[in-house]
Amino acid sequence: MYFIELNNGVEIPQIGMGMAAIGSWQQDDGFVTEVILKAMAIGYRHFDTASLYGNERALGRAIKESGIPRSELFITSKVWDTEQGGKKTHDAFARSLERLKLEYLDLYLIQWPVPAYTRETWEAMEGLYQQKKVRALGVSNFRKSDIEQIASFAEVRPVINQIELHPYFTQQPLVDYCQFHKIAISCWSPLGTGGWAEVPLAEKPIMDPVIAEIAEKHSATPAQVILKWNIQQHRIVIPKSESLEHIGTNFLLSDFNLSNSDIQSINNLNCNKRLGGDPDYVHKKNITLKVPD
Repeated sequence: MYFIELNNGVEIPQIGMGMAAIGSWQQDDGFVTEVILKAMAIGYRHFDTASLYGNERALGRAIKESGIPRSELFITSKVWDTEQGGKKTHDAFARSLERLKLEYLDLYLIQWPVPAYTRETWEAMEGLYQQKKVRALGVSNFRKSDIEQIASFAEVRPVINQIELHPYFTQQPLVDYCQFHKIAISCWSPLGTGGWAEVPLAEKPIMDPVIAEIAEKHSATPAQVILKWNIQQHRIVIPKSESLEHIGTNFLLSDFNLSNSDIQSINNLNCNKRLGGDPDYVHKKNITLKVPD
């Protein structure tokens, strides 16, 4: 297993399990728990959920059933747009903990920037951090301007920025800015968005002929090549899969390494093609989405 040390000294596994829409959107039943248990059996210890995903309870059940010591797991959740603000954020965190049946989280993120609420949201999160209810604080989908806003008042620095990042959308200036400031990069939809985004498979980087050629050279799958491209550039990846085969191949990446020219070939695929939400515009849609009880 690969690890990255965050700027507060906490270690995070570089490969995690993304949990948006396992089964279907906001599904929270035995199927979701079984998928998580499969991932745990293969070796996953890092699980990335959110209040909006509606499956925190299923993850909590899997943690309990697995028998894996809590200290060996890395659990992330996130505060949604409609939960931002001082007391609202504090209460949203408490609800997440209750659904997960945990005493603390390893990482808590602001899922999308809402600049009007960022200060009171972050300060509420700092309070949770100081109470040792969470081991690290971070952000998701934050632009450079959003990070600068936090830097202007924060007592606790963000350890991570979780962003859409894949070979068609590398966001290199933002990545460089974050890494310069010792903010780790975590990649959601590293293979090019899940079914929830309704992006045709043919338009995803996992189907790109350049990726296929590199995969064939290394006797690897296209997904493994994209994940390794991130791992070797010190980024965190949280692919989502439901089949035992894909859960396994996404995790088992130690048999090969990409050359510098392989990495450059993949970097060159960037065409600034965003497949998910744009932080400049997505808030209007986000506030119509309900966090389930």
